[in-house]
Amino acid sequence: MRVIVNFEPEEVPGETVSIADLLRIKRYTFPLIIARIDGRLIERADYETTLVSEGDEVELYHLVSGG
Repeated sequence: MRVIVNFEPEEVPGETVSIADLLRIKRYTFPLIIARIDGRLIERADYETTLVSEGDEVELYHLVSGG
């Protein structure tokens, strides 16, 4: 399926994948990642069950602290 990840078109296997699957596919292992689908913030507890579908715009951000 075709989705937009961080403003770049991507081809992802399958018809739908969860946010957690997408993080594994992208090899994102950083523990503090914020996810949004079509502008909607996804709770971390819902990453396994929230599905990304064809045409969705997904934003994945690493949280970094500092000062």
